[in-house]
This record gives sequence, C-alpha cells and structure tokens, in this order.
Amino acid sequence: MHLRYPGVSAPVLLQDAPEVLAGLMTAIRGWEPDIAAAGPAQDLTSVVVRRGRGFDLGSPFLDAPLTGLPAASAVCGVIADIAQAWFEERPGSVVLHCGAALIGGHLVALTGQAHAGKSTLMARLTAEADMKVFCDDILPILPDGLAVGLGIAPRLRLPLPPRSSPGFRSHVATHTALHDDCYAYVTAPTIAPHGSRAPLSALILLDRRPKGPARLHALPRGEAIRHMIEQNMADPGEHGEALARISDMAETLCCLRLVYADLEEAVALLRAAFDRAVLPGEAGGHAVAAALPPAAALIASAGLPPADLSLVRQRNPLAGMRRLGSEMCLWRPGQGGTFALNAVATAVWTLLEEAITGTEIAAILSEAFPQVPAEVIQGDVAALLAALDAAGLAIVA
Repeated sequence: MHLRYPGVSAPVLLQDAPEVLAGLMTAIRGWEPDIAAAGPAQDLTSVVVRRGRGFDLGSPFLDAPLTGLPAASAVCGVIADIAQAWFEERPGSVVLHCGAALIGGHLVALTGQAHAGKSTLMARLTAEADMKVFCDDILPILPDGLAVGLGIAPRLRLPLPPRSSPGFRSHVATHTALHDDCYAYVTAPTIAPHGSRAPLSALILLDRRPKGPARLHALPRGEAIRHMIEQNMADPGEHGEALARISDMAETLCCLRLVYADLEEAVALLRAAFDRAVLPGEAGGHAVAAALPPAAALIASAGLPPADLSLVRQRNPLAGMRRLGSEMCLWRPGQGGTFALNAVATAVWTLLEEAITGTEIAAILSEAFPQVPAEVIQGDVAALLAALDAAGLAIVA
C-alpha cells in the first residue's frame, strides 16, 4: 500500500507491514496519510518490506537499506524519512536538532550534546498537562520565523534512568503502546498536533552533571549562534546567508544554559522560569546566573602537526566571515563547514589581515597576556594556524 502524507510529494510504500502502519498511526498526532493500493513504480520516500519476523527499510536518505528491523524501529525509520522529506521540500527553513515545548506561551527549544538527556527530558515534559511538546528531535523553523511541530511523539531510550520518579515511570507505562527493547514512543495527549506553529522564544543548552542543583545560566549569544549552526539539519545553502539568517533569529531569543542532575528539578526550574509572561533575565522574569566560563575549544586541530611559526601568513581573501560580538564565525571558500573563533582566536584572525609570521603573532599575544608562559602561547598559536591552514582560511606567503 501507498501512504501519502500531506506536504510530502513522494509516498511511503508498505508491503505486508500492518504493524508498521499501526505504529505510524500511534506515534504521529494529526498527520494522517491518505492510504491507497500501491500503484506503478515511482519515487518513494520510504519502502518497508516484511522479511520473516522483521522488516527491511529502504530510503533515498540511507546509504544502504536497513534489514531485520523490529516494527518499532521500522516506524522510527519511516518517521525520520517523512520528516526529512517534509523540510527538504521547504527550502530556506532552519531545522534545529532539538526538543521543543510550549511552556507558559513561550516555545522553548532544548538542545545539547549527545547524552545530555534531551529525549528523556522531552518525554518527561509530556507528563505536564498544561504544556505542549512540539518535538524531541527535529524543529523546522520556516522562513516566516514560525516553528512547526510535526506531531511526532518523543522517542525515549530504555531503560529509564535509575533515579526516575515513580510518577514519570507511571506516565511512561501508560503512554508507550509502541516500543521495542531499546526505545519507546511516549504518545501522550500533550503532543502538539502536526502543523502547530509558534515563534521560537528561547534556546536552552542542556548541561547534565552527575550531581548538583538545577540552575540556569546566561548563554553568550555567540555561543548560542554557533550551536544553532552546528545543530541545523537543513541544507545551509550559501554559508553567509545561512549564518545571517540564524544570527538574526538568535537576536530575539532568550539564550540560556540549563545545568542539572535531577530530572524533576530541571522540569520544576523550567516551569518556574517560563510559566510567566516575561522571559528569564528580563525585568520581572526569573533570575539567571552569570554566564559560565566559555569553552576554550576553537577550530578542531586534533591530529594536525603544529604550524611553522616562522612562515608568513595572511587571510585567504575569499574566506567568508561574520562578527558575533567579540567572536567570529568563518567559512571556507567554496566548501561546506562553519568555524567558530573565540575572542583570542578572533584577535589572531585580525592580525592576519596583513602578512605576518606566527612568531610575531605569538610575541604580540605574550605582551597582552604576560601571565601566560610564552611557550604555551606559541603552542596555541601553532595549533590554531595549523587548523586555519588546513581549512584553507589562511594562506602561506
């Protein structure tokens, strides 16, 4: 049979897979496909075929077919395909890899590195009767600035964390009709139906720790923009335009870091911060601690030999750049990838406007930071220049 999802041109083909159809109808709210008998060969978003007790999944978005999948995993694959097809048919969108929930009328995006607890937190938020969960993985933001919920239930990794509260465990047990040994879809009524729209109000970077109280810190806007660039799943197109679009969007956002160890404390803090008319940090809003010290990581230079500081270098005149306060984002001429520089690395980039040796750069920085040993500064400059050389952002004279 063919499933035609509104807003997606190519259908999904299911062959002898009623369990997958039932799972799709369970895991997606408000995005029901038109179902028809399979017709002539045509472009397809996904193909699911029964193979014994499992299913094989093929898709133009996969490098190779997936085989022997249980029903819940096949459902997950189809959902990923129709979501990607949906946003690829809407060029100019930003698609953030994040969870998002409507809290007190504010759409709050929560993102972070792997194992930051994003999916568990989004599943927990589905237990809050007055919140609406837009997503736990993909949030498209259309060119008009409105974020769109696709109606997809959060997928929770099993087993639950050992310290999960009895109330959360009961909620998951009640709302997980679709699951396998590793994942469960939490199909609660608080999931925003497909097509729900709202302007994005806040971006929160999750920082899960082994212990300590939950607290909110200010997130420097440059760091927030860099993270949004890294988490954008859509084709960025021309890097300057994409960076401008994301940085303009970030100018209106409340940008925070949520440090937490306990899931219930994190939920209570989010409610206290956003269940009010004004956003955190604004007059009358929830108090926010000062920004944590920024990470020192710049352009990745792992595995590169240090640059020769005696050589004369300067910027590649074709390199694209955009200043973000005291920081800078660069992109390579004619290639993909965006590179972030912190304030010190931005100073080095400023010096490269004219031809200069690495030795001269290190000497200037040593005068500015006399408390740092000269050999440390020389090593840092050599590593940064090596990365700029490898990225094609600096040219050796």
